Amino acid sequence: MPRYFLLLLLLFALGACGRSTRTQYYLFQTSPQGVKTDALPAKNLRVGQVNVPGYLDRSGIVSRMPDSAEIVVAEFHVWAEPVADGIRRTVQEALAPLLLPVGINTPAPGDDSDSEYVLALDVQRLDGILGEQAVLEARWTLRGRHEKLLGRGIYADSEATAQNTHEELVRAQNRMLLRMGVHLGELLPTLIRSAS
Repeated sequence: MPRYFLLLLLLFALGACGRSTRTQYYLFQTSPQGVKTDALPAKNLRVGQVNVPGYLDRSGIVSRMPDSAEIVVAEFHVWAEPVADGIRRTVQEALAPLLLPVGINTPAPGDDSDSEYVLALDVQRLDGILGEQAVLEARWTLRGRHEKLLGRGIYADSEATAQNTHEELVRAQNRMLLRMGVHLGELLPTLIRSAS
């Protein structure tokens, strides 16, 4: 009987070793604003390549430990696309409905055709503490033709996160990126008009 029990225990242990944790993939989400137009404006503002620091440029979602310089890179909670691409797409989609009514088209992120204006984003921080808060810090630069500087600034935001989950952290980061897009969508037309 003891051998039979040990054999069952061994088989159970081996079966448990064969199971792995399911990897969860995340994307930033946007809500289409329902903008319709029969003809796109001639002027384009392109969101350029987004720069992120090395600690964020990885597939695993990054969070911080409370009261520590330590970061945690999630092994089973990963981005479904490069995080810089997700930031670029989210900001572009937030800008589009705000700039189109003032005569500026924002081409899709994959469209790198010639544009009158280019918005560069240098994200300094996009992380947070699970169950506490999410943090976004970014620098932005708007350039016109011939690399003429039209404006630049810093955007910083934070949001409390109630749940101790990666999904809640990503949702908070998503909302902060959308708020940054709205902020820029309201500011950039003024900079463009003053440069004309």
